[in-house]
Amino acid sequence: MNASLVRGWCPGARRPMQSGDGLILRLRITGGRLACETARAIAAVAKRYGNGELDLGRRGGLQLRGIRDDDFAAVEAELTELGLLDVDAGAEAVRNVVASPLSDFDETAEGDAFMLAKQLEAALVSDTSLRALPGKFGYSVDDGGCFGLTEVPADVRLRLVNDGVSVSLDGDIQAIKIQPEEAVAVALRLAHAFLDLASRIDPPPRRMAALVAQIGAETIFAASGLVSERVVPVRRPRAVQLIGAFPGHVGVGLSFGRLDAGQLHLLADLAPSDLRLTPFRAVLLPGLPADLLPRLAEAGFVTSPDDPILAVAACPGAPACGSASIETRGLARRLAALRPNDHGIWLHVSGCEKGCASSATHAVTLVGRDGGLDLVLDGRPTDPPHRTGVSPEAVEALFRSGTFEK
Repeated sequence: MNASLVRGWCPGARRPMQSGDGLILRLRITGGRLACETARAIAAVAKRYGNGELDLGRRGGLQLRGIRDDDFAAVEAELTELGLLDVDAGAEAVRNVVASPLSDFDETAEGDAFMLAKQLEAALVSDTSLRALPGKFGYSVDDGGCFGLTEVPADVRLRLVNDGVSVSLDGDIQAIKIQPEEAVAVALRLAHAFLDLASRIDPPPRRMAALVAQIGAETIFAASGLVSERVVPVRRPRAVQLIGAFPGHVGVGLSFGRLDAGQLHLLADLAPSDLRLTPFRAVLLPGLPADLLPRLAEAGFVTSPDDPILAVAACPGAPACGSASIETRGLARRLAALRPNDHGIWLHVSGCEKGCASSATHAVTLVGRDGGLDLVLDGRPTDPPHRTGVSPEAVEALFRSGTFEK
Protein backbone atom coordinates (compact mmCIF):
# COMPACT_ATOMS: atom_id res chain seq x y z
CA MET A 1 0.00 0.00 0.00
CA ASN A 2 1.39 3.41 -0.98
CA ALA A 3 1.23 5.82 1.94
CA SER A 4 1.51 8.83 -0.38
CA LEU A 5 -1.99 8.39 -1.76
CA VAL A 6 -3.47 11.39 -3.52
CA ARG A 7 -5.94 13.29 -1.36
CA GLY A 8 -9.39 14.39 -2.31
CA TRP A 9 -11.39 11.64 -4.04
CA CYS A 10 -14.24 9.65 -2.54
CA PRO A 11 -12.48 6.76 -0.80
CA GLY A 12 -13.44 3.13 -1.16
CA ALA A 13 -12.29 -0.09 0.45
CA ARG A 14 -10.27 -1.12 -2.61
CA ARG A 15 -8.98 2.42 -3.07
CA PRO A 16 -8.65 4.09 0.33
CA MET A 17 -7.62 7.69 0.93
CA GLN A 18 -4.84 8.96 3.16
CA SER A 19 -6.00 11.47 5.76
CA GLY A 20 -4.52 13.09 8.82
CA ASP A 21 -5.47 10.18 11.06
CA GLY A 22 -4.53 7.37 8.67
CA LEU A 23 -6.29 5.60 5.82
CA ILE A 24 -10.02 6.02 5.25
CA LEU A 25 -11.88 3.01 3.84
CA ARG A 26 -15.48 3.40 2.74
CA LEU A 27 -17.73 0.36 2.59
CA ARG A 28 -20.66 0.45 0.19
CA ILE A 29 -23.51 -1.38 1.91
CA THR A 30 -26.21 -2.38 -0.59
CA GLY A 31 -29.47 -0.69 0.30
CA GLY A 32 -28.02 0.31 3.67
CA ARG A 33 -28.94 -3.10 5.11
CA LEU A 34 -26.25 -4.37 7.46
CA ALA A 35 -26.55 -7.77 9.14
CA CYS A 36 -25.81 -7.74 12.87
CA GLU A 37 -23.05 -10.34 12.57
CA THR A 38 -21.38 -8.29 9.83
CA ALA A 39 -21.70 -5.10 11.88
CA ARG A 40 -19.94 -6.75 14.81
CA ALA A 41 -17.15 -7.93 12.51
CA ILE A 42 -16.73 -4.43 11.04
CA ALA A 43 -16.53 -3.00 14.56
CA ALA A 44 -13.78 -5.50 15.39
CA VAL A 45 -11.80 -4.54 12.26
CA ALA A 46 -12.16 -0.83 13.05
CA LYS A 47 -10.89 -1.36 16.58
CA ARG A 48 -8.11 -3.81 15.72
CA TYR A 49 -6.59 -1.99 12.75
CA GLY A 50 -7.85 1.60 12.97
CA ASN A 51 -8.62 4.24 15.56
CA GLY A 52 -12.00 2.67 16.30
CA GLU A 53 -13.96 5.53 14.73
CA LEU A 54 -16.44 5.16 11.88
CA ASP A 55 -18.37 7.70 9.81
CA LEU A 56 -21.77 7.32 8.18
CA GLY A 57 -21.51 9.21 4.91
CA ARG A 58 -23.99 11.34 2.98
CA ARG A 59 -24.87 8.36 0.78
CA GLY A 60 -25.10 5.83 3.56
CA GLY A 61 -21.58 4.46 3.18
CA LEU A 62 -19.74 3.35 6.31
CA GLN A 63 -16.18 4.66 6.64
CA LEU A 64 -13.43 3.12 8.75
CA ARG A 65 -10.86 5.66 9.88
CA GLY A 66 -7.26 5.63 11.06
CA ILE A 67 -6.27 2.38 9.34
CA ARG A 68 -2.54 1.95 9.55
CA ASP A 69 -0.77 1.68 6.23
CA ASP A 70 1.01 -1.55 7.15
CA ASP A 71 -2.30 -3.17 8.13
CA PHE A 72 -4.14 -2.48 4.90
CA ALA A 73 -3.51 -5.96 3.46
CA ALA A 74 -4.86 -7.61 6.61
CA VAL A 75 -7.95 -5.38 6.52
CA GLU A 76 -8.54 -6.28 2.87
CA ALA A 77 -8.34 -9.96 3.72
CA GLU A 78 -10.86 -9.70 6.55
CA LEU A 79 -13.29 -7.57 4.55
CA THR A 80 -13.05 -10.03 1.65
CA GLU A 81 -13.97 -12.88 4.01
CA LEU A 82 -16.99 -10.86 5.11
CA GLY A 83 -18.10 -10.43 1.50
CA LEU A 84 -17.75 -6.65 1.68
CA LEU A 85 -15.20 -6.10 -1.09
CA ASP A 86 -15.79 -5.78 -4.82
CA VAL A 87 -13.58 -7.56 -7.29
CA ASP A 88 -11.61 -4.38 -7.96
CA ALA A 89 -11.66 -0.62 -7.40
CA GLY A 90 -13.49 0.02 -10.68
CA ALA A 91 -16.40 -2.21 -9.73
CA GLU A 92 -16.52 -0.63 -6.30
CA ALA A 93 -16.56 2.94 -7.63
CA VAL A 94 -19.42 2.40 -10.08
CA ARG A 95 -21.60 0.74 -7.44
CA ASN A 96 -22.72 4.11 -6.18
CA VAL A 97 -26.40 3.59 -5.35
CA VAL A 98 -28.40 4.77 -2.33
CA ALA A 99 -31.85 3.38 -1.55
CA SER A 100 -34.72 4.12 0.83
CA PRO A 101 -33.92 2.19 4.02
CA LEU A 102 -37.28 0.77 5.15
CA SER A 103 -39.17 -0.43 2.08
CA ASP A 104 -40.12 -3.65 3.86
CA PHE A 105 -41.46 -1.87 6.96
CA ASP A 106 -42.91 1.35 5.50
CA GLU A 107 -46.58 0.89 4.65
CA THR A 108 -46.48 3.97 2.43
CA ALA A 109 -43.69 2.57 0.22
CA GLU A 110 -44.70 1.94 -3.39
CA GLY A 111 -42.33 -0.98 -3.89
CA ASP A 112 -39.07 -2.66 -2.96
CA ALA A 113 -36.25 -0.14 -3.29
CA PHE A 114 -33.71 -2.60 -1.89
CA MET A 115 -34.27 -5.18 -4.62
CA LEU A 116 -34.13 -2.56 -7.37
CA ALA A 117 -30.92 -1.12 -5.91
CA LYS A 118 -29.38 -4.60 -5.74
CA GLN A 119 -30.26 -5.29 -9.37
CA LEU A 120 -28.95 -1.90 -10.46
CA GLU A 121 -25.64 -2.39 -8.66
CA ALA A 122 -25.14 -5.78 -10.31
CA ALA A 123 -25.84 -4.31 -13.76
CA LEU A 124 -23.48 -1.39 -13.20
CA VAL A 125 -20.67 -3.74 -12.18
CA SER A 126 -21.27 -6.03 -15.17
CA ASP A 127 -21.06 -3.17 -17.69
CA THR A 128 -17.32 -2.49 -17.57
CA SER A 129 -17.59 0.44 -19.98
CA LEU A 130 -19.28 2.39 -17.18
CA ARG A 131 -16.02 2.38 -15.19
CA ALA A 132 -15.36 5.62 -17.11
CA LEU A 133 -18.06 7.42 -15.10
CA PRO A 134 -16.81 10.13 -12.72
CA GLY A 135 -16.20 8.81 -9.22
CA LYS A 136 -19.09 10.75 -7.64
CA PHE A 137 -21.67 9.85 -10.31
CA GLY A 138 -24.46 8.05 -8.54
CA TYR A 139 -28.07 6.90 -8.37
CA SER A 140 -30.87 7.05 -5.83
CA VAL A 141 -33.69 4.53 -5.59
CA ASP A 142 -36.63 6.06 -3.73
CA ASP A 143 -39.44 3.73 -2.65
CA GLY A 144 -42.00 6.57 -2.78
CA GLY A 145 -42.71 6.28 0.93
CA CYS A 146 -41.96 8.30 4.04
CA PHE A 147 -38.18 8.14 3.78
CA GLY A 148 -37.76 9.99 0.50
CA LEU A 149 -34.36 10.72 -1.01
CA THR A 150 -34.92 14.12 -2.61
CA GLU A 151 -32.27 15.64 -0.31
CA VAL A 152 -29.63 13.03 -1.16
CA PRO A 153 -27.15 13.88 -3.95
CA ALA A 154 -27.81 11.73 -7.03
CA ASP A 155 -27.22 12.19 -10.76
CA VAL A 156 -30.05 9.86 -11.79
CA ARG A 157 -33.09 9.42 -9.57
CA LEU A 158 -35.41 6.42 -9.74
CA ARG A 159 -38.61 6.78 -7.75
CA LEU A 160 -41.18 4.03 -7.38
CA VAL A 161 -44.74 5.14 -8.06
CA ASN A 162 -47.99 3.20 -7.90
CA ASP A 163 -47.91 2.16 -11.56
CA GLY A 164 -44.27 2.36 -12.52
CA VAL A 165 -41.00 4.20 -11.93
CA SER A 166 -40.37 7.89 -12.45
CA VAL A 167 -36.90 8.79 -13.66
CA SER A 168 -35.42 12.26 -13.24
CA LEU A 169 -32.02 13.84 -13.72
CA ASP A 170 -30.22 16.03 -11.23
CA GLY A 171 -30.70 19.65 -12.24
CA ASP A 172 -34.16 19.07 -13.78
CA ILE A 173 -37.51 19.35 -12.01
CA GLN A 174 -39.42 16.94 -14.26
CA ALA A 175 -39.35 13.22 -14.88
CA ILE A 176 -40.33 10.52 -17.32
CA LYS A 177 -42.36 7.49 -16.33
CA ILE A 178 -41.36 3.94 -17.27
CA GLN A 179 -42.37 0.39 -16.39
CA PRO A 180 -40.63 -1.22 -13.39
CA GLU A 181 -39.01 -3.91 -15.54
CA GLU A 182 -37.34 -1.19 -17.62
CA ALA A 183 -35.74 0.64 -14.69
CA VAL A 184 -32.29 -0.98 -14.65
CA ALA A 185 -31.83 -0.81 -18.42
CA VAL A 186 -32.96 2.83 -18.52
CA ALA A 187 -30.59 3.73 -15.69
CA LEU A 188 -27.65 2.27 -17.62
CA ARG A 189 -28.70 3.95 -20.88
CA LEU A 190 -28.72 7.30 -19.12
CA ALA A 191 -25.21 6.65 -17.81
CA HIS A 192 -23.99 5.84 -21.33
CA ALA A 193 -25.69 8.95 -22.68
CA PHE A 194 -23.95 11.03 -20.03
CA LEU A 195 -20.54 9.65 -21.01
CA ASP A 196 -21.18 10.23 -24.71
CA LEU A 197 -22.63 13.74 -24.44
CA ALA A 198 -20.18 14.94 -21.79
CA SER A 199 -17.23 13.84 -23.94
CA ARG A 200 -18.30 16.31 -26.65
CA ILE A 201 -17.95 19.27 -24.31
CA ASP A 202 -14.64 20.92 -23.39
CA PRO A 203 -14.08 20.64 -20.50
CA PRO A 204 -16.44 17.68 -19.99
CA PRO A 205 -18.91 18.15 -17.12
CA ARG A 206 -18.38 15.78 -14.20
CA ARG A 207 -21.96 15.63 -12.90
CA MET A 208 -25.39 15.26 -14.46
CA ALA A 209 -26.61 18.63 -13.17
CA ALA A 210 -23.85 20.39 -15.06
CA LEU A 211 -24.67 18.53 -18.27
CA VAL A 212 -28.38 19.30 -17.85
CA ALA A 213 -27.53 22.98 -17.40
CA GLN A 214 -25.57 23.00 -20.66
CA ILE A 215 -27.71 20.94 -23.03
CA GLY A 216 -31.01 20.28 -21.23
CA ALA A 217 -32.59 17.11 -19.86
CA GLU A 218 -34.66 16.53 -23.02
CA THR A 219 -31.48 16.09 -25.05
CA ILE A 220 -30.09 13.56 -22.58
CA PHE A 221 -33.32 11.56 -22.49
CA ALA A 222 -33.48 11.59 -26.27
CA ALA A 223 -29.88 10.37 -26.53
CA SER A 224 -30.92 7.50 -24.27
CA GLY A 225 -33.77 6.59 -26.60
CA LEU A 226 -36.37 7.79 -24.13
CA VAL A 227 -39.28 9.74 -25.55
CA SER A 228 -41.88 9.04 -22.87
CA GLU A 229 -44.34 11.70 -21.86
CA ARG A 230 -42.83 14.14 -19.39
CA VAL A 231 -44.55 14.38 -16.03
CA VAL A 232 -43.96 16.40 -12.89
CA PRO A 233 -43.09 13.82 -10.20
CA VAL A 234 -45.18 13.76 -7.05
CA ARG A 235 -42.62 14.39 -4.32
CA ARG A 236 -43.59 13.35 -0.83
CA PRO A 237 -41.36 14.90 1.81
CA ARG A 238 -39.34 12.47 3.87
CA ALA A 239 -40.42 11.92 7.45
CA VAL A 240 -39.92 15.03 9.55
CA GLN A 241 -38.46 12.90 12.30
CA LEU A 242 -35.97 10.10 11.78
CA ILE A 243 -34.95 10.00 15.44
CA GLY A 244 -37.00 8.36 18.17
CA ALA A 245 -39.51 5.52 18.48
CA PHE A 246 -41.92 4.77 15.64
CA PRO A 247 -44.33 1.93 14.83
CA GLY A 248 -42.09 -0.91 13.73
CA HIS A 249 -38.67 0.67 14.29
CA VAL A 250 -36.45 2.95 16.34
CA GLY A 251 -34.14 5.58 14.88
CA VAL A 252 -30.98 6.97 16.50
CA GLY A 253 -28.89 9.88 15.32
CA LEU A 254 -25.11 10.12 15.08
CA SER A 255 -23.50 13.43 15.98
CA PHE A 256 -21.82 14.58 12.74
CA GLY A 257 -22.40 11.07 11.38
CA ARG A 258 -19.73 9.61 13.71
CA LEU A 259 -19.87 6.50 15.89
CA ASP A 260 -17.20 4.32 17.41
CA ALA A 261 -16.63 0.58 17.28
CA GLY A 262 -18.23 0.03 20.67
CA GLN A 263 -21.39 1.84 19.62
CA LEU A 264 -21.65 -0.15 16.39
CA HIS A 265 -21.21 -3.37 18.35
CA LEU A 266 -23.95 -2.29 20.77
CA LEU A 267 -26.39 -1.59 17.94
CA ALA A 268 -25.68 -5.02 16.49
CA ASP A 269 -26.26 -6.66 19.88
CA LEU A 270 -29.57 -4.89 20.44
CA ALA A 271 -31.03 -5.05 16.91
CA PRO A 272 -33.67 -7.78 16.51
CA SER A 273 -33.01 -8.20 12.77
CA ASP A 274 -30.46 -5.89 11.15
CA LEU A 275 -29.24 -2.30 10.98
CA ARG A 276 -30.45 0.16 8.37
CA LEU A 277 -27.84 2.76 7.50
CA THR A 278 -29.27 5.99 6.10
CA PRO A 279 -27.80 9.01 4.31
CA PHE A 280 -29.28 11.21 7.05
CA ARG A 281 -26.70 10.63 9.83
CA ALA A 282 -29.09 8.14 11.42
CA VAL A 283 -29.35 4.39 11.90
CA LEU A 284 -32.75 2.71 11.92
CA LEU A 285 -33.39 -0.46 13.93
CA PRO A 286 -36.45 -2.43 12.76
CA GLY A 287 -38.33 -4.16 15.54
CA LEU A 288 -36.41 -2.56 18.41
CA PRO A 289 -38.67 -1.70 21.39
CA ALA A 290 -38.92 1.94 22.42
CA ASP A 291 -37.90 1.21 26.01
CA LEU A 292 -34.29 0.70 24.84
CA LEU A 293 -33.94 4.34 23.78
CA PRO A 294 -32.60 5.47 27.21
CA ARG A 295 -29.84 2.86 26.98
CA LEU A 296 -28.91 4.13 23.51
CA ALA A 297 -28.88 7.70 24.81
CA GLU A 298 -26.48 6.65 27.59
CA ALA A 299 -24.24 5.14 24.92
CA GLY A 300 -23.95 8.51 23.18
CA PHE A 301 -26.56 8.23 20.46
CA VAL A 302 -28.94 11.09 19.67
CA THR A 303 -32.42 9.94 20.65
CA SER A 304 -34.40 13.20 20.55
CA PRO A 305 -35.36 14.78 17.21
CA ASP A 306 -35.06 18.18 18.92
CA ASP A 307 -31.39 17.79 19.83
CA PRO A 308 -29.59 20.91 18.50
CA ILE A 309 -26.65 18.80 17.29
CA LEU A 310 -28.86 17.47 14.49
CA ALA A 311 -29.10 20.97 13.03
CA VAL A 312 -25.38 21.35 12.33
CA ALA A 313 -23.00 19.65 9.91
CA ALA A 314 -19.25 19.47 10.35
CA CYS A 315 -16.42 17.51 8.75
CA PRO A 316 -13.74 15.81 10.92
CA GLY A 317 -11.51 18.91 10.64
CA ALA A 318 -7.93 19.18 11.86
CA PRO A 319 -5.95 17.16 12.76
CA ALA A 320 -8.00 14.19 11.49
CA CYS A 321 -8.11 15.64 7.96
CA GLY A 322 -4.91 16.86 6.35
CA SER A 323 -6.80 19.36 4.19
CA ALA A 324 -8.36 21.15 7.16
CA SER A 325 -6.64 24.03 8.95
CA ILE A 326 -9.07 24.30 11.89
CA GLU A 327 -10.74 22.13 14.48
CA THR A 328 -14.39 21.89 13.45
CA ARG A 329 -16.57 19.72 15.64
CA GLY A 330 -15.87 21.26 19.02
CA LEU A 331 -16.76 24.66 17.58
CA ALA A 332 -19.85 23.22 15.89
CA ARG A 333 -21.05 21.75 19.18
CA ARG A 334 -20.67 25.07 20.99
CA LEU A 335 -22.47 26.97 18.25
CA ALA A 336 -25.25 24.36 18.01
CA ALA A 337 -26.11 24.97 21.66
CA LEU A 338 -26.85 28.64 20.88
CA ARG A 339 -29.82 27.94 18.65
CA PRO A 340 -32.78 25.52 18.89
CA ASN A 341 -33.22 22.76 16.35
CA ASP A 342 -35.85 23.69 13.77
CA HIS A 343 -35.46 20.32 12.00
CA GLY A 344 -33.17 21.53 9.27
CA ILE A 345 -29.40 22.04 9.08
CA TRP A 346 -28.71 25.74 9.53
CA LEU A 347 -24.95 25.62 10.22
CA HIS A 348 -22.12 23.97 8.30
CA VAL A 349 -18.57 24.05 9.68
CA SER A 350 -16.12 22.97 6.98
CA GLY A 351 -12.38 22.57 7.53
CA CYS A 352 -11.69 23.66 3.95
CA GLU A 353 -13.49 24.66 0.76
CA LYS A 354 -14.23 21.06 -0.28
CA GLY A 355 -17.35 20.92 1.88
CA CYS A 356 -17.22 17.16 2.53
CA ALA A 357 -19.91 17.29 5.22
CA SER A 358 -22.47 19.03 3.00
CA SER A 359 -22.75 20.31 -0.55
CA ALA A 360 -26.00 22.17 0.14
CA THR A 361 -26.71 25.82 0.85
CA HIS A 362 -27.09 26.65 4.54
CA ALA A 363 -27.96 29.79 6.45
CA VAL A 364 -24.45 29.95 7.92
CA THR A 365 -21.32 28.23 6.60
CA LEU A 366 -17.92 28.54 8.25
CA VAL A 367 -14.91 27.65 6.13
CA GLY A 368 -11.44 27.05 7.52
CA ARG A 369 -8.64 28.96 5.83
CA ASP A 370 -5.06 29.30 7.14
CA GLY A 371 -6.18 28.73 10.72
CA GLY A 372 -9.00 31.27 10.57
CA LEU A 373 -12.60 31.12 9.39
CA ASP A 374 -14.48 32.62 6.49
CA LEU A 375 -18.15 33.34 7.20
CA VAL A 376 -20.57 32.58 4.33
CA LEU A 377 -24.24 33.50 4.67
CA ASP A 378 -26.91 31.60 2.72
CA GLY A 379 -24.32 29.75 0.67
CA ARG A 380 -21.81 26.96 0.26
CA PRO A 381 -18.11 26.75 1.20
CA THR A 382 -17.06 27.89 -2.28
CA ASP A 383 -19.27 31.00 -2.24
CA PRO A 384 -17.90 34.52 -1.53
CA PRO A 385 -17.63 35.08 2.23
CA HIS A 386 -19.37 37.81 4.22
CA ARG A 387 -16.32 38.01 6.50
CA THR A 388 -12.85 36.51 6.20
CA GLY A 389 -10.08 35.43 8.53
CA VAL A 390 -12.16 35.40 11.71
CA SER A 391 -10.80 33.40 14.65
CA PRO A 392 -12.97 30.60 16.10
CA GLU A 393 -13.24 32.58 19.35
CA ALA A 394 -14.39 35.69 17.46
CA VAL A 395 -16.92 33.63 15.51
CA GLU A 396 -18.39 32.30 18.73
CA ALA A 397 -18.61 35.84 20.10
CA LEU A 398 -20.36 36.99 16.92
CA PHE A 399 -22.92 34.22 17.26
CA ARG A 400 -23.59 35.01 20.89
CA SER A 401 -24.12 38.67 20.10
CA GLY A 402 -26.12 38.03 16.94
CA THR A 403 -23.92 40.39 14.90
CA PHE A 404 -23.11 37.78 12.25
CA GLU A 405 -26.33 38.69 10.44
CA LYS A 406 -26.14 40.62 7.19
